Amino acid sequence: MKHTLFIIFVILTVTSCKQVKKPDFKFQDQPDLFSCSSVDMELTKEAVYVFEDYISEHYAFLSHQPAEGYHNYLKLLLDDRSPAGEFFSDYLIEFKDYLKSQDELWIVSNGQLRLNNDHELVTCIINNIQNEELKNTIDALVRSNTASNELLGPILFRNKESMISDRALATYVVFETFFPKLFYMDSPEFVGNAEKLKMKETIKKDDAKKIKQ
Repeated sequence: MKHTLFIIFVILTVTSCKQVKKPDFKFQDQPDLFSCSSVDMELTKEAVYVFEDYISEHYAFLSHQPAEGYHNYLKLLLDDRSPAGEFFSDYLIEFKDYLKSQDELWIVSNGQLRLNNDHELVTCIINNIQNEELKNTIDALVRSNTASNELLGPILFRNKESMISDRALATYVVFETFFPKLFYMDSPEFVGNAEKLKMKETIKKDDAKKIKQ
């Protein structure tokens, strides 16, 4: 039943993509990220600042600044936690729906919408990452199609202090780890944090029983 609902969800998502109205962007007065003539940088910029507004408000408990927000967001990424949907603003939801409708940015992989690594945005992001070693690492993961939160989490967390100065790296975090999770949260297949924790505990108990045997 759940699988059937997911198929219906995918069909509705694809057929409704063209009908999503562009919202009135709120963050275009913020500093530009980086230059890329072949990409819609207004959309890219809006996505980054929508994300940073969210983490500054709900992940930065002491300073309400993006730097602290990145620290805590990336720390939770290590545990594969989903963003707190109860704190999504109306504008975040509206923008998320519009971003999802940009078909060329996303592909379906293992039943979920993922960043399209063949899109020019990904090439542009990688070319503009400031740290050469990190650039080469992410490029290798992208080229081998092995980029995942499990692999990226530790790498990005080690470079958390670079997010404010390296806007290309921050952009990669937003498009690779944040919005695809929001799209997944729309899906009937979504497994929440509490349920995911229960599943992990069950697996641990089963493993413990096997060891005792």
